[in-house]
Amino acid sequence: MGLMLLCAGALQAQTGVRLRKIVKHKSKHLYGLPISMVKVPTGTFVEGAKSQDDDTNNIASNESRHPVLISSFYISTTETTNAQYKEFVNWVRDSIAAKNLGGQYVIVKDGDTSINWKNAEKINYQDPAVMTKLSNLLLDPSKSLSHRPQIDPAKLVYEMKGFDYQEAAKIENKGRSPKDFVYRYTVQVYPDTLVWMRDFGYSNNEQMATSYFASDKYKNFPVVGVNWKQASAYCDWFTKQRINRDQRDHKMSVGGQCRLPTEAEWAYAASLNDKDLNKAQNQEAVVTGDKDQKDKKRKRGGNNEDETEAVSLQGNKLFPEKVIEGKHGKYGIYNLADNVSEWTNTSYYAGGANFENRFNPDIQWGTIDSESKSKRRKVVRGGSWKDTPQFTDVSNQFFEDLGTAHSYIGFRVVVNLPE
Repeated sequence: MGLMLLCAGALQAQTGVRLRKIVKHKSKHLYGLPISMVKVPTGTFVEGAKSQDDDTNNIASNESRHPVLISSFYISTTETTNAQYKEFVNWVRDSIAAKNLGGQYVIVKDGDTSINWKNAEKINYQDPAVMTKLSNLLLDPSKSLSHRPQIDPAKLVYEMKGFDYQEAAKIENKGRSPKDFVYRYTVQVYPDTLVWMRDFGYSNNEQMATSYFASDKYKNFPVVGVNWKQASAYCDWFTKQRINRDQRDHKMSVGGQCRLPTEAEWAYAASLNDKDLNKAQNQEAVVTGDKDQKDKKRKRGGNNEDETEAVSLQGNKLFPEKVIEGKHGKYGIYNLADNVSEWTNTSYYAGGANFENRFNPDIQWGTIDSESKSKRRKVVRGGSWKDTPQFTDVSNQFFEDLGTAHSYIGFRVVVNLPE
């Protein structure tokens, strides 16, 4: 028995080491911080529980509280950054360009065509001859403000394909061909940079719209302007091009997945991470003598609107900050309560907590192309830079349409690997 436990522990340690090597490997295409992961152990927590002194009126506060069991997983310690997401965008651009250019940029073997990445990563988009050959990828000159040829962001499309295990597992689908459950759809991957203008009317955010994703200044800031489909596409790309490719290169069994966290996983990680963080914040308020830090919650319901608004705005951020500049908790996870709110994989269903499974709960309702608005809702967790302190809390929960993007919503990833 002791030997079996020892072997299991050694295997888990090897899995963790391999994962850290995969995600921390800084490719020459990534010019910012590499992804950092931490393991969250198997455990039980009370889902729907409020944080200390919480009196917010969010959806999560109204859900019934109940214990759930969550299997272990790895979660990124920061939100996905502009640089990390841009590596994905550039990969999509280069793969499409290589197929269009052909020749030295592709490998044809046994009738199958694949990308010759040794050459594809060197495509010179400043070369007029190259851009001429890529004419079908270029922005219509009548829609461009530049005299130089430019790649049309709308044409940077990633193909999502996989197997729908949830649908295949339904009793009514027993006996059907596995091919019936293979899904395939495309996603435009470039972020919507105009969310900075669209989210805040009568506000001057033009500089953020033009520079937040494009400028190196913001490379280690959380990517925003990405909808749920784009965040999921990034996870699919990371699974196939980072995790699975590394496994094949090292002659390991191919398996595991990078994905968005379920709401339960997100909340469980937050409950473990923020235990010491809440304590530290309370102690800090006492040590610094910052009475407002202790009293602001009591003033939220005050009759003086000007006073209440002034209190709410104190300590609030103006735009996102670097992903490693906020406070982190016991597990080293940054900004679960603020910076940007985060997509989860879970569908929002009113009252879902009353019937969801207690083991790894996750509600999936509708499909990627559902026309019903209620079936397109995905849960978003945590507060953001634009929220008042009342809502910069890990218990904050709301939902958005899976095709919607905002300047205050980003994402982080989780990874499951075969033991």
